Amino acid sequence: MADDLLIPDDDENPVALEELLAASGLAREEVSELVAFGVFQLAGGGGAVWSFHARTVSLARRAARLRDDFGLNGPGMALALTYLERIEALEVRLKELECQLPLQRA
Repeated sequence: MADDLLIPDDDENPVALEELLAASGLAREEVSELVAFGVFQLAGGGGAVWSFHARTVSLARRAARLRDDFGLNGPGMALALTYLERIEALEVRLKELECQLPLQRA
């Protein structure tokens, strides 16, 4: 999303729960489920007021798209997000390994 360019990559400015809900379109219960499944990590220990790392905003938006496009519930969103994250990590690693291969001439 073009909006992702406006989301800071640093974690110095945590995002409050209300901001995450407004930015993503997720419901409080969905965010709570995704925290319980370990998909969303709380910033700073998770006291009475929840705050999240800034990168969680794009992850939450992705979760909302999965819910809206495919009708996924909380566990489905958690599973899909986990697999998508793993696929992206593997693609990055594959590109790194491809760069180490000698050039092949046709």
